Amino acid sequence: MILLLLIAAAGAERSLVVDGKPLKIAAHAESAGASLAINLLVSSEERALLATLLHRAWTPDNPAAERAHPEALVRLAGRPPDLDFEHAGVHIDERLRLLLWRHPERLRGLPLWVGVTLKQSGVRPLLPPSRPPAVTQDAIDRVLADFSFGLSQARVVASQPRVTWVELVAPPAGAEDLLLDLPPPTEPPLLPTTHEAPPLKPLPQVQPVPAEVLTRPESAGRRVALTFDACSTLDRSFYDDRITRALVGTRTPATLFISGRWAETHLRQMRVLSEIPLFEIANHSYIHPHMTEVPPERQREELLWTQQILFSLTGKLPRFFRPPYGEVDGELAQVAAQNGLRTVEYDFPSGDPDKHSTRERLVAWVLAKARPGSIVVMHMNRRGWHTAEALPDIIAGLRAKGFVLSQVGEMVP
Repeated sequence: MILLLLIAAAGAERSLVVDGKPLKIAAHAESAGASLAINLLVSSEERALLATLLHRAWTPDNPAAERAHPEALVRLAGRPPDLDFEHAGVHIDERLRLLLWRHPERLRGLPLWVGVTLKQSGVRPLLPPSRPPAVTQDAIDRVLADFSFGLSQARVVASQPRVTWVELVAPPAGAEDLLLDLPPPTEPPLLPTTHEAPPLKPLPQVQPVPAEVLTRPESAGRRVALTFDACSTLDRSFYDDRITRALVGTRTPATLFISGRWAETHLRQMRVLSEIPLFEIANHSYIHPHMTEVPPERQREELLWTQQILFSLTGKLPRFFRPPYGEVDGELAQVAAQNGLRTVEYDFPSGDPDKHSTRERLVAWVLAKARPGSIVVMHMNRRGWHTAEALPDIIAGLRAKGFVLSQVGEMVP
């Protein structure tokens, strides 16, 4: 059902009638002197709103990233947004953004949010955007399409400029599982010395490497590599500090496959990880696309943006690349090799993304499947539901079987 009301904006506020209720909302948000027309109203409980957006691959704003690029801040009547989400754009140098502010009124008994949907173009690694954000049709289209996966309806309630009202009653089935909090650590989180982004360093000259795909190196002997992906699908890209603590506490070497965008939005955590000698930092693409479905030039951008970010943050140039979703073909392996990266898959997955896999099942599975030269993939960005709980027993069990835990780099020439 579509309700269209033609109501003119006057000054800094707009007067709307939504579902028979008169409302006053701010007409524009501001960013770097640019005026951005408000184009969205959302009636929803915060929990349903968060679950729906996370389910549809929107990631919440990271305060450290906001501090790193204050010029990209958007304010409504002087206020920063109460909720700030980001989604991948079509091109590597653009983002879609959804910013929401709480409104004192309620509609249909639900909290009301005032929002603006934006496209941020001109994004570069570790640098501020080269252009201000803009209100675009593709941004609002993406938001409305993603809200439709929940129990929702959308109506146009104003034009010139257009404002759409979304009533979101419930998120998609299973989406609220994404809001489950991991148990808090028993100790304070590991803290870095600084959260500031370093200057972007130029990459050293690329040295091509063999275009092979490593799964279980035959020359590794009794070595087994525990590897942890920090994915950045622009979706639920968080961090489980307990995994780092377990590895450090048991003095377990590991290879961490870090997405470039994850590193950018977790500067403090990257500082910690880069200072721990047990950890080898490797490349996991920039925003975790299906790499075999994008052209070679985009593959190269994904790899080199991440190389430059990780090199700037750690001072070390990654040697290895793991393709997102484990998807690799000869062309992708060749592109990686031409850019100095050896492609690493895994001998078997741990199964930790499965929320139904208990700590006991994870431990039993990894101990049963491990062989000399195995490369085991797990996750450190809260995609692993019970990884941190299972990790101490996995480490102890592998060592009891006579395996030597090592980084991938120690298993290959």
